[in-house]
Amino acid sequence: MTALKASKEKKPGDKLCFDKDAGDGFKRCPFLGHSSRTPFGIPYIKSAKIVDASNFNNQASAHMEEVYFSGEHSENSSRRQGFSNPNQRQSVDHEYKTTREPLFSYNQFFNDQIELKKKNHTYRIFKEINRSATTFPLAKCHLPDQTRDEITVWCSNDYLGLSRHPKVISAVTEALKCCGTGAGGTRNISGTNSLHRRLEAELAQWHRKDAGLLFNSCYLANETAISTLAQQLPNCEIFSDAGNHASIIQGIRLSKSPKFIFRHNDPEHLEELLSKSDRCKPKLVIFESVHSMTGDISPMKQLCDVAHKYGALTFIDEVHAIGLYGDTGAGIAEMEDIIDHVDFISGTLAKAAGNIGGYIVGDREAIDTLRSYCPGFIFTTSLPPATVAGCLTSVNILRGEEGKQLRSRLHSNVATLFNKLRAVNIPAVKTPSHIIPVHVGNAEECLRASNDLLLQHNVYVQSINYPTVPVGQEQLRVTTTPLHTEEMMDYLVDSIRSVWKQHNIPFLWSVCNKYDNCYCTDESATALCRYQTYIRSRYRPSNLAGASSISIPISA
Repeated sequence: MTALKASKEKKPGDKLCFDKDAGDGFKRCPFLGHSSRTPFGIPYIKSAKIVDASNFNNQASAHMEEVYFSGEHSENSSRRQGFSNPNQRQSVDHEYKTTREPLFSYNQFFNDQIELKKKNHTYRIFKEINRSATTFPLAKCHLPDQTRDEITVWCSNDYLGLSRHPKVISAVTEALKCCGTGAGGTRNISGTNSLHRRLEAELAQWHRKDAGLLFNSCYLANETAISTLAQQLPNCEIFSDAGNHASIIQGIRLSKSPKFIFRHNDPEHLEELLSKSDRCKPKLVIFESVHSMTGDISPMKQLCDVAHKYGALTFIDEVHAIGLYGDTGAGIAEMEDIIDHVDFISGTLAKAAGNIGGYIVGDREAIDTLRSYCPGFIFTTSLPPATVAGCLTSVNILRGEEGKQLRSRLHSNVATLFNKLRAVNIPAVKTPSHIIPVHVGNAEECLRASNDLLLQHNVYVQSINYPTVPVGQEQLRVTTTPLHTEEMMDYLVDSIRSVWKQHNIPFLWSVCNKYDNCYCTDESATALCRYQTYIRSRYRPSNLAGASSISIPISA
């Protein structure tokens, strides 16, 4: 309850402390009604009017309680105090012996939010997958009532299997014995190890930039770097691709900078927006090189050229390209020989590198600014030295001959698996990258297909539903690795085909030859193609063998 509070040690002329919400009560209080007021309308008591401060305060408090819980003030008091009914006093307040019941039902609200997710088939259930350093992509799956036999994982982002590489494990083990399990502090306070500096220098050199900065994840790197850059640059404007990752979107939100969204992978639309901007204002153009869910690749050079034409800095997320594209695995910018066109590159050590962590590389002054101002870098304990040692080893592997061999086997497996899926009319989407989306188009069916593949066939492919993808574009996101065998691929294809038939999920039919990615369900010659594109990709591959323009269907 809000009430007058006074100290017995008050000296003459001191003000009494109380909650300003009690203002209505003061107007009616015989003990305070004659008191003076401050310039802010807050009453205070002059000691000259108080003979016995202790007795006075007790009387005033009692009167305030009576006023606040009278019928005349029941509506205001219940609203202010959080009472659903001012007459209900089931629990006793330790200070004023009053009972209160919350006005807002928090548990009901949270329950309703979860029920809504379940109703829409977007409620996430985390499958317990126990990976093995010796058998990956095989793993053990633990369900609430049983432990499955060995399953095959087809949705890992450990794209090259480096998490189980003997050299990486050895490097982590040795550093663990030497340095212990933790970093021991933030980077600013005893948490910077020589391994951190070596890895940052290695990453900068890999991407042909002046400097690099390590973060605990690439989500954190994107979020805190983007928000910090936009906050530091005066009146900065942000131009963001419509398909950008949640970490980028959150960073833009935190910056509170004006934002302009251009159509996914559309340089013409980006130029249209930039042409309307004040050329004197600083700008950031942000996009991904490889889109994580659809597998399409951005027209990086065109987007960068447009950005620089209007004086903007470019910030490119290469998370799903690092280790997989380019001569040394530095990503799409290296593959297309346009690293010099990119101002900032964000990357990860948690996917192709098989470890954990994220980073930003760029010009020395810009990276030093991030180092000095990024809250997500400054105010958190740094990556453990053992983890950093593993990352260093992975990067060296990716940059060397073994990395080239792993990339070659990966892309060979991607092509083989895609052809096997298409051979039996499974609606695998043709993309220019290593990601193979298998279209479903319905959240409930997608979830059911994923569950049945696991429970009936010991095949794990995660369903991807809204909000990760738009409604109507639900899919199974298939990723192979150099460690998957052709026998594993054949079993996966047979399993998907069986589940598709079981649940009557549409196959890709051959009657429509107009589009690569068509999901017609009518085999007749007069069938109307239900193909639509939801990606307006302008990617024209020149350096990626076998790639074609990307067209991904949505439900009719």
